[in-house]
Amino acid sequence: MRKQKKIILWPVYFDSSKTRKEGRKVPKSVAVSNPNLAELQRVAEHLRLKPEAEANTAHSAAPWRKTGRIWVQKKGAKMQILMKIAKEIVAIRQQAKK
Repeated sequence: MRKQKKIILWPVYFDSSKTRKEGRKVPKSVAVSNPNLAELQRVAEHLRLKPEAEANTAHSAAPWRKTGRIWVQKKGAKMQILMKIAKEIVAIRQQAKK
């Protein structure tokens, strides 16, 4: 079902261990290892994108891995939203290491 003015975010979009063919959408320079649904939801809330999480869904590239997905408001181009989220995840992980 398609939701108006919303886009889907899958954790695989941000996974540095995946290739573009396997579903990664962001450049490796801003991708992270093993992104999870909770992390994506936190970042989307921080960016005020009104996330709606669905936990037991699988990306078509890996139907056996139920990683979940998040619907967020479309505020601009999808790639711009993906880049903002990816950079925010990197920033949060760097702060957690300190």
